[in-house]
Amino acid sequence: MIEEQKQTSIRDEIKELKDLVSDTTKKKSKGIKPFRLPLKARVNKAKLSKGYVTVVKIEDNTGIDFIKEPIIDGTIKLDDDTFHAVEEFDIFNYKGKPLIFQPKSKLNPYNPLKGSHETYGQKYIMARMEGDKITGKKKISGLGMSIGALIIGGIILYALFTGGA
Repeated sequence: MIEEQKQTSIRDEIKELKDLVSDTTKKKSKGIKPFRLPLKARVNKAKLSKGYVTVVKIEDNTGIDFIKEPIIDGTIKLDDDTFHAVEEFDIFNYKGKPLIFQPKSKLNPYNPLKGSHETYGQKYIMARMEGDKITGKKKISGLGMSIGALIIGGIILYALFTGGA
């Protein structure tokens, strides 16, 4: 006895495929999570009234650590061994809380808004701008037209001397 294989129609197969696709679209896609400060670096209202700030400590090996430290007499103390001066214009706000970027090897905090304009990357920026600019439709120049005319003339002469097509 030979069993016949179950025949499915195209409609049934399409229905199954639609069910599979709808199941995969219902799954939550993993997007990029928003940045959150670590708990040990968050400053609450009580600490804020005592003069604490969140410090992004930048180590010499380019690693960073988030800590909270009090500002006492315009200075902060990192790791019980280094003191750093803090000015008002070096304090940034992150979600309404004070934040300082402090390199461990520097005396003053890092302030990206302070300093002169840098021009050492100007050639790279200009090259990128040149590459990204939108150009209009280019017209055929005189040289292109003359080359095209020579090619067409050559085809016509070839057809005349060989007796046509």
